[in-house]
Amino acid sequence: MHQSFNSLLKILIMSGVVAVASVATAVESTVEVENKAYWMCKSRKEVRTIRVQMAGAICTTFYSKQGEEKNVGSGKNQESCVNFLNNIKTNLEKSNWACRDISATRITASVE
Repeated sequence: MHQSFNSLLKILIMSGVVAVASVATAVESTVEVENKAYWMCKSRKEVRTIRVQMAGAICTTFYSKQGEEKNVGSGKNQESCVNFLNNIKTNLEKSNWACRDISATRITASVE
């Protein structure tokens, strides 16, 4: 089940639809995730994402590759987090990755 879910998620990401969900037996509610910047980068069949998320006055930059998302920086100034994002994006583009801004994409996450 876990592998097929990951395959479905990869297909959704590659088609421009980004969703975050979990499989559970209980009914779950969803919440909007406030991303101030969100970029998707592709190279051949591999997809990576970089995003800046706000939680109150604190920003966090997340970078995902090979299906794992990691916190790569945080701060009190949104500009700092956007700089983390831009540094990663620039490095990917220098390695011939194609990146595009998907900040306008609506993201939902399950709340357990």
